[in-house]
Amino acid sequence: MVEILTWDTAFFGRKIGMLTGELRSRVAVADELDRARREDFAYLICRPPVDDGLAIHTLEQAGFYLTDVGVTWVSDAGRYLAGATSPRLVRHATEADLPLLTGEAVKLFRRSRFYSDPFFSEAEADRLHVAWLENSVAGKAANAVLIIPDAGFVTCKLTKDGAGEVPLIGVWEQSRRRGAGRELMTSAIEWFATQGVKTVRVKTQVKNLRAMNFYHRLGFDIDSMDMTMGCRLSGGDAK
Repeated sequence: MVEILTWDTAFFGRKIGMLTGELRSRVAVADELDRARREDFAYLICRPPVDDGLAIHTLEQAGFYLTDVGVTWVSDAGRYLAGATSPRLVRHATEADLPLLTGEAVKLFRRSRFYSDPFFSEAEADRLHVAWLENSVAGKAANAVLIIPDAGFVTCKLTKDGAGEVPLIGVWEQSRRRGAGRELMTSAIEWFATQGVKTVRVKTQVKNLRAMNFYHRLGFDIDSMDMTMGCRLSGGDAK
């Protein structure tokens, strides 16, 4: 079935949906795509299991293309903090920090699927990450945003299953390879610990080798992988 992604549709100004259900059947997928076109969807995403080759092949035959392979890393907060050194002074970000944060946002996340997917323009991808940070500082997309003004930031989100999630972490170019990323992650996990969180997750793209190596060095373990595929329908040109 196809369900509308309300926030995405409103933000990008084009009808965007998600395809779920029977992904191995060419007939079922074709029927859903026909229905989506009749209902004026411009774009669909689908997240088949990474090990389901038949579903992936069926989607490719129907016009879907790979946009992202995500890797979720996990760490035990107590174990991590037992071997960590306290970071430099970190504070909570406020609206006054938004010019700095949003200015850096358009530089930091170029490996996200929105920049590699032809459905979205570069300007739209920039605008999305700016909005994501604005909503995080406002408490809508994250529960806390921690910042080292001369180094970078990290966002912290409490999940429904009682875990902690790091949706975004970014280090300014001039502060890389100086330990700022480790300090930011440590500050995030310390904040999660104050909330009673025991498990912390962070997600990155498999093509982002720098991030993959970073989380490995911090002692995170790979928990799962997921695939995102996209399909441009009529009216799907980026604006």
